[in-house]
Amino acid sequence: MLERAGVTLVGEHVKHIAVGRVASAEISAVGFQREDIDINILSPSKVPVLYRLLEDNGLFKIEFNPQEVGSYIMDVYITGVKIQDSPIFFKAYDSGLIQVSDVGSGIVGQPCQFRVDASQAGEGQLEISINDGEVPNHVQVLGGGRCLVHFTPELPKPHTIDIRFNGEAVPDCPFVCRVSDTSQVTVSLAHLELMPVGEGAMFHIQVDTTDNAELAVSVQGPKTDLPVKVAGNVKNGFTAEFL
Repeated sequence: MLERAGVTLVGEHVKHIAVGRVASAEISAVGFQREDIDINILSPSKVPVLYRLLEDNGLFKIEFNPQEVGSYIMDVYITGVKIQDSPIFFKAYDSGLIQVSDVGSGIVGQPCQFRVDASQAGEGQLEISINDGEVPNHVQVLGGGRCLVHFTPELPKPHTIDIRFNGEAVPDCPFVCRVSDTSQVTVSLAHLELMPVGEGAMFHIQVDTTDNAELAVSVQGPKTDLPVKVAGNVKNGFTAEFL
């Protein structure tokens, strides 16, 4: 009887919707009134959800506001009978719950990696682009909504990482990985093969670039790292001293 009356769901059976936005479904039920329709919506935590029912010439629109991540289940009844397309599923997600970590600096020709944790964000499609897709990346799935992203920079320039979830940018996006070319750095260390204990030592660093790259120097002693004093600039070179 319901099929002969042409009661159908308009649109997709499974929908993805962001938490905090209005979710909706449309039912075509020509010949029926608002009083004939009953709706039951359960949240991911199995709590009934309030809804609003609108009607326009036999097209009924059901709206509600998802407030938590997970699957919402909507059952639609007309004159007490569940329609053929029921239940309707809404997959609520929150791109704001995605966490990105370990985006550090990189070196030309050496693999870089960072972590993405989407375990609390719900179901959806994760898209990762580096320098507008110019730099290939490989996603290693760790399970539980977590992954490790690998890429190898080929040029000494900032690499912009754009991450989207269901088409929405994640918090703090885009991320920037600053990449340097260590082949442009020359360090003079031959005179430091033998050093007396307790006396200061010095070595020179020449950087063959005009970029404003950040220079970090560390010296590891027999038991611990030693404090290093660095002076100079890209044009004239750098001097590093340690004791």
